[in-house]
Amino acid sequence: MSAAQTVVDNSKKIFGDLSKFFSNTSVKGGDKEIDEWDDKSADMIFAKSGSTVVLKPRIRSKTERDWLRGKFKSYIEGRQSELEEAIVEAVPPKVAYTFTYDEQVVAGTGIKSFIIKATEEGKSRATITILLQSKGMSNGSAGKREDPHELMTAILIREKIYVDYNKINKSRDTEKQYKQIVDQLYSSAGKIEGAAGLNGFYTDSDKTEPDLVNLAKAVSVSNYIIDEIGNANVETVWQTGTKWASEIKKFNVGPKTIQNYNSSDIIVKFQTKGKHEATHYWGLSLKKRGIGEPEPTLLNKPAYGSKGFLTKTIENTGEHQKIEAAKLKFFRGALKVKMGNTSYNGNPIDKMNVKDVLKACNNEFTDRVEKSEMLRGQRKYASNPNIYFKEMDRVFVKYFDNNEEFFKEFLDTIFKINLDTYLSDASFHFSLITGEGDYKNGKIFEVKPPLEKEGRLTSEIFRKIFSDPDSSVYRLVQQKDKPHAFESSATAAKLFYEMLIGKPGKPISVVLLEVRYKGALTGEPQFQVFMSVKKNSFANLYKAEAAKKTFGPDRWK
Repeated sequence: MSAAQTVVDNSKKIFGDLSKFFSNTSVKGGDKEIDEWDDKSADMIFAKSGSTVVLKPRIRSKTERDWLRGKFKSYIEGRQSELEEAIVEAVPPKVAYTFTYDEQVVAGTGIKSFIIKATEEGKSRATITILLQSKGMSNGSAGKREDPHELMTAILIREKIYVDYNKINKSRDTEKQYKQIVDQLYSSAGKIEGAAGLNGFYTDSDKTEPDLVNLAKAVSVSNYIIDEIGNANVETVWQTGTKWASEIKKFNVGPKTIQNYNSSDIIVKFQTKGKHEATHYWGLSLKKRGIGEPEPTLLNKPAYGSKGFLTKTIENTGEHQKIEAAKLKFFRGALKVKMGNTSYNGNPIDKMNVKDVLKACNNEFTDRVEKSEMLRGQRKYASNPNIYFKEMDRVFVKYFDNNEEFFKEFLDTIFKINLDTYLSDASFHFSLITGEGDYKNGKIFEVKPPLEKEGRLTSEIFRKIFSDPDSSVYRLVQQKDKPHAFESSATAAKLFYEMLIGKPGKPISVVLLEVRYKGALTGEPQFQVFMSVKKNSFANLYKAEAAKKTFGPDRWK
């Protein structure tokens, strides 16, 4: 048996309980979530050669590999003596070794690894080399790879590839079979009109690590679509992200005030057969989430500022100037607290313009915890409450609470309630559809049926709501038990709202809203919208109405 295989077989004794370590290190539901460690998995720990051992934990975002490497390094440093003793005991011959610990890019990988080497004294070549090379599971919010979800979904539908994941999960070579599917999709991308996202199919440049997390989410949608169209012939599938092809350009309609009103990410053209033979176009607005994750964002736009979604409503009121003044005053105050004086790089902070102040704050507030405390006006920053967010909240409530016109326009932007008004074409169908899936433990493909909001049914329900005398109240309220960032009890640097339609006592909760910084402070806070899933929600109302409708292949009659 080789020295490397000996280390693999004795991994628990040498490295300690890695399952416990990775479990305690994992940040559930975020980019730093780590798959459950399995020391019996050849995908997670294996002998690359007779002298080289590779450990490959899977972390949700490949952009957090450096973070995980640092955590693993600290863990090893804490039990260095136990590790060295265990290697000496396990690996024959039992001689003296010199141990080295390093971090560097291993040739052929492009990935910086944490490297442990055990070299027999008097020799130059290491007897054992141990590499920690974490494996990314997905794009991650800051990843540079293209998001492959739309294109994967499009190809699966175009080729009518129905993925029997339950069968594959029971096989001995699950990852191999899923990789074969991704390889097949990769080679078929040219069949999609306007294809975009191909560079995201793999997490590595060598195309050895397919993005199976996004594949799972794509399969959730594609299996459902294939079932819905039945024996119909899929003729063409378009992606619309780069441009609308000439054949489907007629469907790209809507009010002049809303760009890309028809939010179909892909459009499927198919021909039904038999008595009801006809050509149909199905536009799919694609969303995705992991198993058990919250509802994905329905809308993500700047709230205020030059490109703010709400700016046009208040641009002639003087309120925008008040918000900007509060913004400048708040961030000047935060910078003063941070620096402990009234100047920054020799410049008086009170005379710095908003652009320079925000740039300075962005450079100084790099720690996530401190940045959050600053935006909440807590701990060290208690003397500088967030008057900026407080002013945004005042204006938002003043102009949009009890504003029926705003509610209808805003909800139309999200759900395309009036699409049929702009597009009078019975052959075109629209659905907002959310795929739900994950790839777990390097071997288990988890998929749940997608959530569909069919366009015409959605519009029908909203029109009933709008015409109901009991729905004459349109309230924008703070989410219950969710303090705003400027309140003393705040636990998040956000503003929280809920849109309700209906009289007190029996309102319909339609969507939840959050306003927060997603990244750099030099940008504008983002206005994020989520589907409400409360008991009294539109989502549950839709579910009840959809149960009365005929979906499946018969829907095309």
